[in-house]
Amino acid sequence: MATPVVARAGKAAFAEAALFTHRGLSGPAILQASSYWRHGEAVAIDFRPDAAPGWLVAVKRAKPRATLAAALGLPGRLAEALAERIGVGELGAATDRTLAEAERRLADWRFHPDGTEGFAKAEVTVGGIATAGLSSQTMAARQVPGLYAIGEAVDVTGWLGGYNFQWAWASGWAAGQAV
Repeated sequence: MATPVVARAGKAAFAEAALFTHRGLSGPAILQASSYWRHGEAVAIDFRPDAAPGWLVAVKRAKPRATLAAALGLPGRLAEALAERIGVGELGAATDRTLAEAERRLADWRFHPDGTEGFAKAEVTVGGIATAGLSSQTMAARQVPGLYAIGEAVDVTGWLGGYNFQWAWASGWAAGQAV
């Protein structure tokens, strides 16, 4: 199931879709944020990025018998899991303070990833040959004559949307012109 979120890791935030799978999280928001995530750090998700402050209290006033899961407007199983973890059922039975706390949690849901699927399944990686060791004109290694590095072998990370392809083509062209 996919839903629009804002995913944050480090100082970066991405408003994209997140995909909740039986194996974990994926989708554009998570893949983008994963480039900025470091092991041991938290990732934060805003499940209702367009909601105005006080939106849950407003729903409670309009529909006091509505459940939190129904009010979330998220895919069913995700909404049910979040409502269960927050501990709110029917909105009319919750205090305004409890609903304000639920809003805060939903806007800054933090978790610590316990790992990745590994390099074999990676769609996003970081690292590679440091750009400081390469000529930006030719992609030639400064310390090893005749060695050229291009594309994802170089420590250049692009956002989703073709930036890594563009880097691969441009760095390949530069090296090809020099050889």
